[in-house]
Amino acid sequence: MNFRRYLLRKAVYVIITIFFIASLNFLLFQVIAGDPTYVLLPRGCGTSNVTGECPLRAQLIHEWALDQPLIVRFVTYLRNVFSGNLGTSITYQTGVPVATIIAPRLSTTLILVGVATAATMWLGIILGRISGWRRGRPADVIITLSTLFGYSMPSFWVSLLLIFSLSVSVRIFPVYWDFGAYARMDLLSAVLDYIWHLILPVATFIITNVAWFSLTLRNSLTDVLPEDYMITARAKGLSQGQQLRWHALPNARLPLVTASALYFGWVVSGAIVIEIVFTIQGLGQLTWEATTSFDFPLLSAIFLIATIGVVVANAVADVLYMFLDPRVREA
Repeated sequence: MNFRRYLLRKAVYVIITIFFIASLNFLLFQVIAGDPTYVLLPRGCGTSNVTGECPLRAQLIHEWALDQPLIVRFVTYLRNVFSGNLGTSITYQTGVPVATIIAPRLSTTLILVGVATAATMWLGIILGRISGWRRGRPADVIITLSTLFGYSMPSFWVSLLLIFSLSVSVRIFPVYWDFGAYARMDLLSAVLDYIWHLILPVATFIITNVAWFSLTLRNSLTDVLPEDYMITARAKGLSQGQQLRWHALPNARLPLVTASALYFGWVVSGAIVIEIVFTIQGLGQLTWEATTSFDFPLLSAIFLIATIGVVVANAVADVLYMFLDPRVREA
């Protein structure tokens, strides 16, 4: 397969997918319940108009082009999106560009969820290797049950449990995150304090998500180990470590690539519950704040960024498959 042609075709697919996602994203917020104009209006609309109409609301609707036909708003929305204009906040921070609001929150989320995802995947691979290679043994049972137990617990409950046990009872870690304090710290102190605050949120993410990676690799190894080439490897006298590294893992890692792509794709969307519980000013908390304030342009931009992250991550996973699986290159 021509690699350049494959990349070009994949790029076209990504652009088409983003177009349909942007279209669905626009239509979704046209049918959602709630009227953002009422969030800004005073009680009673601040008028005694006997006709029952609200001049201020009519003015807001005209300024935000909510009185335009649907197709006009749709074309305007697509033109703005593909030109990099994500819109203007109408209630959360009235008149402020959405990109300006999202940028600092996105950087916080990329650090938090990016580090948490990388740590979760690393630990999941280790546990999955042990569990899959020792399937049916006590180590496999303990790892499977413990990871599934963590996966079944709600993230808000795990967050509160860690805060109560390690921040309130023992007082090892801080309870809340004061981002404003970093302006008064030197660089080294700020970095160390940031890392110290990350421990509990990252631990919560690992506890509730590590089963995804460990069980994916375990099940994949379970399917690979009975194959003929593994029997041949044992017959050749290879050690267990050599069998695992040279023959089992290269074939068992393919489903893990897909699982990793999905998780890394959702890095930009943040972890809403974890960010709210730990008062982390990330994209997840911003999503909740935009929802409660009916800021549709801000919500639309957040969802668009999150879905684009998933599409791009899956496209990268498809490209990686070409290097990891010779059968894909020959197809």
